Amino acid sequence: MMNFDFTPVVRGSYKRFLMLPACIGLVMVIALQVLGHPEAALSLFRGFVVGLLDTVILVRGMKKALPYVKDPQRGLAIMKRHRWYRVLSASSIIILLLRQGANVAGVCMGLLLIHIFLLFNLTIIAYQLNKEGEREERREK
Repeated sequence: MMNFDFTPVVRGSYKRFLMLPACIGLVMVIALQVLGHPEAALSLFRGFVVGLLDTVILVRGMKKALPYVKDPQRGLAIMKRHRWYRVLSASSIIILLLRQGANVAGVCMGLLLIHIFLLFNLTIIAYQLNKEGEREERREK
């Protein structure tokens, strides 16, 4: 199992962390629009926006919990609070879309896809960080 420190990505600019899933989602929305499915493109776009909002809340919680490395219970409490922020924001947006009569299945599909793209991006970042760690170990020897 690979071990890597995700702290530099969270502390620094996490644009690298969000840009790949956002770009893939935008390409999918544009492709659906060009193929003549504007309703599906709109609902998928809404799902991507909700997914990116969810990811931003997640990373924000991680960033707030970082100073409490010495007190993990406090950091865990911050992360649990941000978990509820994520649940409340996504569920309230979906309920609002249901009241408006929007295609919520497409929104949920977009939310799911953006998280799948995020996992792929995390795998890529973990691989890169692992390779950088191996290079530094070789230099030290």
